[in-house]
Amino acid sequence: MYLAAKDDVEKLIKLLTQHEIGYNQAPEGYYYKLRSCYNLRASCDKIERAAQFITLNRTGFNGLYRVNRKGEFNVPWGKYINLSICDSNNLRNVSHTLHSNKATIKACDYREMLLENAREGDFIYLDPPYNPVSSTAYFTNYTYDGFSYNDQKKLAEIYKQLDEMKCNVMLTNSNTPLVRELYAPFVITEVNSKRVINCNAEKREGHTDLIIRNYS
Repeated sequence: MYLAAKDDVEKLIKLLTQHEIGYNQAPEGYYYKLRSCYNLRASCDKIERAAQFITLNRTGFNGLYRVNRKGEFNVPWGKYINLSICDSNNLRNVSHTLHSNKATIKACDYREMLLENAREGDFIYLDPPYNPVSSTAYFTNYTYDGFSYNDQKKLAEIYKQLDEMKCNVMLTNSNTPLVRELYAPFVITEVNSKRVINCNAEKREGHTDLIIRNYS
């Protein structure tokens, strides 16, 4: 999606505008047809895939991203009508920023990215799937294989390696005993947040999350 916005933002805007028109004519049917096409990978064109993704993100339940064990996007329709899907000004600004800052965008295992590219003095921000705060809050299926207890431990090990390399590292995670134990040697700060999904923002429960730094 980011590469599409960087490389051909005008085509992306055109496709999103078409999706917006189609969706608003028959919202529920259009959503599920588009979701099926997205999962079938009916188009291999990266701009079209990006337009599908943005449309599903805007029209799915609360902007949630979730997949099943087959790796299929399975978020239900969000029941939105008369929706604006294409924010052309924002997309053009994003495209301009990605070009002007010479940003590099990669989709890969975070360990590959960090251990091959990190250098002393780099600032690194890590935003992993949060450790569940209870047995009923276990949502880590942003990918088909989730993010397990062992994955959290491996991430903490990478964090410590980056610290030894003298990188400046910030990580956010949930306020749980496991996270506090894994990052005990570092600076841990509690922050209030609202991150429980609910279509009514006023009904989202407050939580404390953790910001973890290896610098003062």
